[in-house]
Amino acid sequence: MKKLPNINNTQPMSVPKTPKSGEKEEKTGDKEKDKKAELAKAQRKTQDQDMPRFEKGGETEIKTVKDSYEIIAELGRGSFGAVFSVIRQSDQHVFALKCESVHMKRAMLPNEATALIALNMLKSPHFVEMIDRGTVENRFLFVVMKCVGRNLWDIRMGLDDKRYTLTTILRIAEQTLAALRDLHRVGYLHRDIKPPNFAVGRDGEDDYHTIYILDFGLCRRIATKGKDLRIPRVECAFRGTTRYASLAAHDGKEQSRKDDLESWWYMITEMINHDIPWKQLRDRDEVAKVKNRLREDEEFMKKLFNQRCYPEMKTILTYFDQLEYKSIPDYDYVFNYIRSCAIGNKCNLNAPPDWDPNAKEYRGPVYKLGEPYIVKALE
Repeated sequence: MKKLPNINNTQPMSVPKTPKSGEKEEKTGDKEKDKKAELAKAQRKTQDQDMPRFEKGGETEIKTVKDSYEIIAELGRGSFGAVFSVIRQSDQHVFALKCESVHMKRAMLPNEATALIALNMLKSPHFVEMIDRGTVENRFLFVVMKCVGRNLWDIRMGLDDKRYTLTTILRIAEQTLAALRDLHRVGYLHRDIKPPNFAVGRDGEDDYHTIYILDFGLCRRIATKGKDLRIPRVECAFRGTTRYASLAAHDGKEQSRKDDLESWWYMITEMINHDIPWKQLRDRDEVAKVKNRLREDEEFMKKLFNQRCYPEMKTILTYFDQLEYKSIPDYDYVFNYIRSCAIGNKCNLNAPPDWDPNAKEYRGPVYKLGEPYIVKALE
């Protein structure tokens, strides 16, 4: 096993029943709750009015400067807008079209489109390619992307016992860790790491075992050409999902790479143990107390893992807690402990993932060691 790395190295679509991103969970009076509910209802109505209305026969095609797209089905709808399945008319290929009303109080799709352009600089197997984008005047913004399959939450909920096998969990851990490393390499933080923000490829396609990182609406750019990291703000609004949020996010501090990784740790811990101690808690402060208890009470953490992956996961969390705002994490160090856990538990790493049990073997991407942190486009 590698020695502890230099932690201060500063070298250059369905929604699960988990707390919503950025939600405020403090107790409020009934009047304030009613007011928020009315505002949300009004926003949803505006959002629905602005979306493509292909089912009514009046809008079956969306045009851009590059191409035109025929809408064939609605894939999902929520507070963010809507996602449709479309056919590109020039070659009949199928893609996903994600829309957001131009009247949203806090627009997220423009930020996501900017992030996707940057991500496409790096040919990571974990990034969804953005094909096209545009605007329907005074109604909605949209981006056209490669279609993916089910997200990791929905897959787990669809399993017979709602549990992944340990082999699949550790494969998920490796792929999602690589996805985060590559996201950080192109200068972005995600700030909302959770199971529904990762999805597999489509059933029947070559990438069915590949895991993609999704939803960049809360992304924040931290590196540009020749410059790494922004000066941290003194106070920050909460960003993320309470169940998986880092302690820095709970404390209203600026997030950095280590915080995405801490959220990743909570996500993988939940999969390993089939639950997480603060699952039923709604108050952010109470959730933070339990997360702190994991660090302070060794018996509490041992009981949580029940001897399965405990040494490795404890070491990984200890490492994350030692990182500073400016630190560039050693992702390979973390991977080595994940792989150690797989070997120690005699996992068959050639086995197919739980969402494709009839496959002969695993066909997904393999974690690459020694990838340079700064990509050439940012040098």
